[in-house]
Amino acid sequence: KKTMITYHFNALTAWFFLNIILVYYVKTCDGFVEHSLSLSYPRIEKISSAPISKLYAFPEGSDDNNDDDDDFNNISIIDRFASPRIDDIGLPLADTLVAQFIAPSFQVFTISLTRSPLPTWLSKPLQDSSTLFFERGYLLTPTLIHGVKLASCWILGALAARAYESEAFDVGKDYSKGFSIPVARTLRAGAFATGLLIIGTQLDLYHQFGGRLVQLGESQATDVRLLTAVDELIKDIIFEASFLFGWRMYRANLTADPTNRIR
Repeated sequence: KKTMITYHFNALTAWFFLNIILVYYVKTCDGFVEHSLSLSYPRIEKISSAPISKLYAFPEGSDDNNDDDDDFNNISIIDRFASPRIDDIGLPLADTLVAQFIAPSFQVFTISLTRSPLPTWLSKPLQDSSTLFFERGYLLTPTLIHGVKLASCWILGALAARAYESEAFDVGKDYSKGFSIPVARTLRAGAFATGLLIIGTQLDLYHQFGGRLVQLGESQATDVRLLTAVDELIKDIIFEASFLFGWRMYRANLTADPTNRIR
């Protein structure tokens, strides 16, 4: 029972600090501090009284932007992380909610519904616990901890792909700009996040096998663990990609309605 309490505490701590870091990062980054006035964000009192569907601000002249994405490589990779432009201050937190909680929760629900084998990130905490009967919500803690890893990969991918700039989620009034740039930047962010997830999985396996590289065919035990890791990796990518891409396209679709655009 003490092990489970410690595990719950670690999960909540990781979740808390991830969101604190995101809030601090958004408020102190170049995209918020220096661009907050030039991008004509709504006034604070207007935000507090306006419906959530109307809290979408865009840079002046954003409707005149071209459909191309030729300036994508004009910013160095270091500047994308060190001083990103974030035109929607709530989008990183919304992305975190989808990547950390919604997508992994639906994955757990699907596993339970299909009675598939539990992934190691979900089964290991249960095996380490000495509790005979688990309390309600015992699957929440490992899901949150695993979600922190997934959300971290996505946030870094979104920063690398400049997915928090208005061009990445603005389709223009009445779809005048189209979905080409939102789709392209979402896919770029997903590709970067997938690479980070693959690297993280390899490092985790390297640590599990005592600091040595293993390959298929060494033993039955290593083959089972490697194939299990690949299966879990594919499931993570499928669920994260499905929910994040769907959320991003929904977010971009909202900008087609002129009533959702505030000057």
